[in-house]
Amino acid sequence: MPGKRLAYRIFIVVSLFAFPAVEPVHAQGAEFSFHGGQALNEYERGGGGGVILNLPSGIRTIHVGARATYHLSTIEGDGEKSLLLYGVDAGVTLVSSPILVRAMIGVGRAQDSEETVNQEDDDTRTVITRTTDTYYAHPGVMIGMSLGIVFVGLEGRYISLDKGVSTSAVYATVGFKVGR
Repeated sequence: MPGKRLAYRIFIVVSLFAFPAVEPVHAQGAEFSFHGGQALNEYERGGGGGVILNLPSGIRTIHVGARATYHLSTIEGDGEKSLLLYGVDAGVTLVSSPILVRAMIGVGRAQDSEETVNQEDDDTRTVITRTTDTYYAHPGVMIGMSLGIVFVGLEGRYISLDKGVSTSAVYATVGFKVGR
């Protein structure tokens, strides 16, 4: 324990002399958003939400938070295919007034599920579920408008799956800002 305490004190002293002009970055506020839209391949309608912290960095604002999206589609034979994405989302505001332009990327876990129903001649139904856990990257751009504490926009995103079918998606987004 004494060794850890000494190492901590040395770290603090070195940090104070090595970075004297660096100011701490404090969040300017948070954003809560909801999105809904359509994927172009394999998956259909989808929706979700996100929570983002806004961090000032001079001219631009950096956004860091969490986001979840769920896509669902029907397949032949009374089956369905779904995709759940959940992870971290980050971005930077390129233009903020009067039009809002934000570049974004999300990364995290994805769960691709497919449920098929087989019906035999003797009226026996068999449900087969296949689930693939994988990772995703979700780059995109949002173009919108800020209306006071509320913002609205359209997002174009590409869902790149490590395993599974990658696709493009378009979402309508509405959210509100809390804080500065």
